[in-house]
Amino acid sequence: MTRTMSKVSGIFIPVTDMRRSTDWYVRVFDLEVIDESDCCTGLAFPGEATAINLWKVDRIQPTQFEASAGFKVPYYNFESFDIELSHASLRAKGVEVLPIEEDAGGTRFFDCFDPDRNALGLVEELPNSPYYAHKQKYRRD
Repeated sequence: MTRTMSKVSGIFIPVTDMRRSTDWYVRVFDLEVIDESDCCTGLAFPGEATAINLWKVDRIQPTQFEASAGFKVPYYNFESFDIELSHASLRAKGVEVLPIEEDAGGTRFFDCFDPDRNALGLVEELPNSPYYAHKQKYRRD
């Protein structure tokens, strides 16, 4: 049977300065450029299918929503299998990062910010997380 969908194809991130943002995402996350234009730049993690598309906008757009009790949640997270290493690496690259937090559901996480102040979530699933076993199947170090 053919599935209607098989995975996330792309994530779209609004940016106000395409060159600045492309350079930043490539430098900070070691992404490779797939395609570049004035309105959209396609990036990807080496060896991964999901594209990160930087999309040119005239003004900053929201990239997170407010959940109950005022908790802000980014629309997407990036996977980390070593949240301490990810946090230290981004700080060493001069990226603004929030402190690492841990929730009762078995997730450690933090947000960082790109040049447009888009909040980007980084998440590590711990062994007591319901997502841990699933994510370990796709782990590539």
